This record gives sequence, C-alpha cells and structure tokens, in this order.
Amino acid sequence: MNKIKHPVKKILLFSGLIIATVVVVLSITMALNMRPPEGNKTINRSGRVSSYIDAADDTSNTGTVIEDDNLPQTPKKKVYTFLVTGLDKVSDNTDVIMLVRLDIDNKTVNILNIPRDTMLETDRKNKKINASFSIGGIELMEEDVASLTGFYVNRYVIFDINGVEKIIDAIGGVWFDVPRNMNYDDPTQDLYIHIKKGYQHLDGKQAVNLARFRQYRDGDIDRIAMQQKLMKELAKQALKAENIVKIPELVTLVCENVDTDIDFSEMLWLANEVKDFSFESIHMDILPGVAQTINGISYWLPHKNELLDLINSRFNPLDSPITEDDVTIVTYAANKGK
Repeated sequence: MNKIKHPVKKILLFSGLIIATVVVVLSITMALNMRPPEGNKTINRSGRVSSYIDAADDTSNTGTVIEDDNLPQTPKKKVYTFLVTGLDKVSDNTDVIMLVRLDIDNKTVNILNIPRDTMLETDRKNKKINASFSIGGIELMEEDVASLTGFYVNRYVIFDINGVEKIIDAIGGVWFDVPRNMNYDDPTQDLYIHIKKGYQHLDGKQAVNLARFRQYRDGDIDRIAMQQKLMKELAKQALKAENIVKIPELVTLVCENVDTDIDFSEMLWLANEVKDFSFESIHMDILPGVAQTINGISYWLPHKNELLDLINSRFNPLDSPITEDDVTIVTYAANKGK
C-alpha cells in the first residue's frame, strides 16, 4: 500500500508546485503590466485648454498641436481625471455627466455632476451639453466639458443601463432608504418604475430605475442629488472586503459592459490603488448655476466665479490654477457676475 500511495503524494506535490508557480508568474506578469492612465488617448491632449486655443493654428506636418511653453502643463503626480457619462435609453444623448478626480496619494475621490441641461457657448442649434455626444461623439463631449472646467480629462467611461445593472448585481446589490413611493411609466424609454418607500435591498435593475426617476419638484437637480446618495451607498458596497477580492472579476465585467479608453492594465492599476480608499474619501458636487428658460427651452446656466473656485479647490489636476481665460461660460442676466 505504501508503494502505491508514495507516487500519488509525489504527483500531488508536483501538481501543487506547478499551480503555485503559475499563480506567481501570472501575479508578477499582471503587476508588471499594470500602469496609470496618463495623458489623453481620445483627442491626444492634456493640460490646460487655453494653450490649445492659443496654438490652434501652429501645427507640425503631423498635425500635432504645439503647446504654449509659457503656460504650465504639468499635471500633479498621481492625480487623474475621468469623464463618466451614461447614455439615454433611446438616443445618443448623455443622461448622466460626471467629472471624476482621483487623487491616489491623498486617497480622495471628487465627483462633479454636470446637469444635462447645462448651456454651452456654441453656434450649434442644440446648446445643451447632453447633446454633445450625439452631435460629435466622445471627442466633442470631452472638448465641451473642458470648455467648462479648463482642462482635459485623462480617460472617459461611457456606460449604458444594462451594463450598470450587471455591475451592481455583481457587487451584491445595494441597501438604500427610498424617500418616497416612486411610480413612473414611459414606454418610449422602456421605463417602468415601481419602487415603494423605505429602507430596502435593491438589485441592479431597481437601483438603475431609482437613478432614472424624474418626477421631482426641481427636476434634474433633485434627480442628481438622489443619484449622488445612491452612488455613495454603492461605493460603500463596492469597498466591502468581499468585493475587494473580486477586483479581477469586476474589472473584466466593466470591460465587457462599458465603452472606455481605459485599457485592462490601467483598470487593474486603478483598482489596486483605490482598494484601500475609505467611503469618507468620496466627495460630490453639482456644477454651480441657475435654472433658466431661454426662448422656451430650459437651461442650466453656470456661475463662472463659483465654478472656478470649485474647480480649483476640488478638481484641478494641474500644478497651476485654472483661470477665466481657460473656460468659456455663456452669460445671461441670471448668471452674470456670479
């Protein structure tokens, strides 16, 4: 019997060593391939907006814009910005627009919600920022957001409803205190919301429906406030220990269900860096402004001075301040001087 068992033990030991070796090699390979999301892949720009406006006509034979050396372009170390947008169910308009700033060293995440009715300084017929993607794709979307913030983001993330539902389900759903009964049907949006008031567990579809609910007194601003509360609870859930160990699985799921220029190695790097962040490190703001009806159309008019203060205190990824020369804000009586 001993002669029979002995070779079996050797085989098991040898198999274990092989498996362990493979795991170590894969771990080392994965670690070596991880890298931060620096620069801007989409429109090949970085740094301030004004340098590209000033140098717009100064190009090389390759078409690359030459930057103005007098304007600082250096981004802060380990600070990255992202444009996160959600597409409308039946159109290419962006229903959700967020600027996200990730500070690795200080372990903070700042999120700026940009109302979809935000008015842009543009000659086009539809002046709302939520139409930028349908008109000019992600390139125009990034440029229009930069006209409000004064800088270009590192990467973008575009998600749709089905993808978000899957990701929320993968982290185990979310517990949320629904403040009111929500009943809303819109067949054109394939939207059927029926959620009762109270503290309850929401799966992916229910959480997305909560975020899409629109019947509020202050319209989109109240909806954004509800989305921010939901995102905070989702962040709590995602940062739980049982989900931290799912990082490779969740990264794969994100890759399969969103459109982004963040590649797999960058996602792994980001996931590894933020795994130790706390819920308290997440801060959310709404682009300051005022609701105004102009020519029968509802707009959100930004307050330029308040926006510049907010950008420089929470979102600026550069070593020098964003100034009014870096932004283009449309001005009417309702937002003039603010």
